[in-house]
Amino acid sequence: MKIAICDDEINFQKILRKQLEKYYGALEVEIEVFISGKDFLERFENCSLAFQMIFMDIEMPELDGLETAKRIRKINQSIPIIFLTSHTELAMEGYEVAAFRFLDKPLRIEKLITTLQAFDNLKLLDNKIEFQDGDKKLLVNWSEIQYIQSENVYVNIYLEHTNYLIRKKLYDMEKQMPKQLFYRPHRSYLINLRFVKSFNGKQIIMKNGTEIPLSRGKRNEFKLLMMKYLRILG
Repeated sequence: MKIAICDDEINFQKILRKQLEKYYGALEVEIEVFISGKDFLERFENCSLAFQMIFMDIEMPELDGLETAKRIRKINQSIPIIFLTSHTELAMEGYEVAAFRFLDKPLRIEKLITTLQAFDNLKLLDNKIEFQDGDKKLLVNWSEIQYIQSENVYVNIYLEHTNYLIRKKLYDMEKQMPKQLFYRPHRSYLINLRFVKSFNGKQIIMKNGTEIPLSRGKRNEFKLLMMKYLRILG
């Protein structure tokens, strides 16, 4: 696994690297360190799939961590970003860029371990599902699917930058998907909880702006499932 650390404090870089190597094993993880948001973006823009996790200092000169994360999200909406900060009041702004977790500086080892365990749980759900699209077989990560919409005997599978229309029933799709990650709030939709931006009593707003109807009888169930998701994987 490859992890990026973007932080301008050399001593903190060393401490974090040491703890990551201790948790995963030095031979199981490759860590690349950057001292500024600009340096990281130059690497990331050329190879956006190089990393599985990013540790990002919020307070850096020139290009701070929040602005760097906004640019990351224009390229990749789902890569986990863990913000590092000594000022907890800045953490709220991180929700604008779907931060995975926040870690205080100086580093608290127990909180780092909790964060890494949550990431490991997320990886368990990040398997692939196979679709038949005409003559082609498609392998898609569960985590890439934002939502699925039923259209008679077909389902439309929406990803970040594309969608696939395949002949299949939504009920059969639901049986294939992990229940910790996907929920059916309406008879015509199956949604990925990772891409929920907000919700009220009548609808769910996805991060791409799509409005998904929420059936009246499922409101309480959805709230409980969403709370569970945020507690374990959010």
